[in-house]
Amino acid sequence: MYRNAFRYILSLLAVSTLVACDDGTDVLDSARIRVLLTDAPSDYIASAMVDIGSVELLPAGGGDRVVLTEDGTDGPVDLLDLQGLTTELLADLEIPSDTYVQMRLIVESASVTLAEGYEFNSGGMEADLSVPSGAQTGIKLNLREDEEGGEESGGVQIAGGETVLVVDFDVNQSFRIQGSPNTPAGISGVSFRPTLRVVVEDVAGSISGTLSTSITDQTVEGLVVSADAVDPGVDEEFQSSMATVPSGTGGAYTIFFLAPGSYNVSVETPDGVTTDPASTEVTVGESEDVTGVDFELVPVSG
Repeated sequence: MYRNAFRYILSLLAVSTLVACDDGTDVLDSARIRVLLTDAPSDYIASAMVDIGSVELLPAGGGDRVVLTEDGTDGPVDLLDLQGLTTELLADLEIPSDTYVQMRLIVESASVTLAEGYEFNSGGMEADLSVPSGAQTGIKLNLREDEEGGEESGGVQIAGGETVLVVDFDVNQSFRIQGSPNTPAGISGVSFRPTLRVVVEDVAGSISGTLSTSITDQTVEGLVVSADAVDPGVDEEFQSSMATVPSGTGGAYTIFFLAPGSYNVSVETPDGVTTDPASTEVTVGESEDVTGVDFELVPVSG
């Protein structure tokens, strides 16, 4: 999925390959790839620390994996520092030019600190989280790039120039509050299920708008807005087709780093409240910033 959406931004990777010249000698043809990490903020969480270890790319045709780094974040980083267009560099190197179909990313540890005013029912505001075995052995993120006519290719070609991949580590989806601060039982814990997506930066767009309401005492800030890809073709356990972000001051929101395509945009509302419209389908073109995707909070009828 900028503190928005962890959205984490992944770092820069570089590629180089040997190509034959007319005289039969080999010449080094370099191409650079950057991988950046980003995320979005969360209402109940003040700090979401993750430690990313190795980051690898899998070439098309099933060749050997290319290791971009063995220590992506060089220790824990706070995903909630990665907001808006702020990113974290994970890797920077040269690799063989090729078409790459998958990124593999290891999460070594995670911990969380609740926002001010919240605490676990067992006491305290901090907790170390259990990392799922799938994240410890490698989260698999499929790479696709849009071609003319809206078709998706099986992989991203990295050859010449620089390619920047942005990895969104979505805090709203990855760190799930267990229980509720609005009940006597309170917050019992936080479950950690790392949920990420990856997009080529040059073609990424955004969706923005504003939430409004005429309902007395109903805030428009801190409500989660989701952009769920239509027919995303995502089939990996930890790969997400959805980007999320909490609305900010005055109900304004922007969901960054969206791959070209169609999205169902909706708002997560409290009980007794819905939105007009309930949801809306938005098409994002290459490098397009779609604005004016607005919602009004209204009481549930009946």
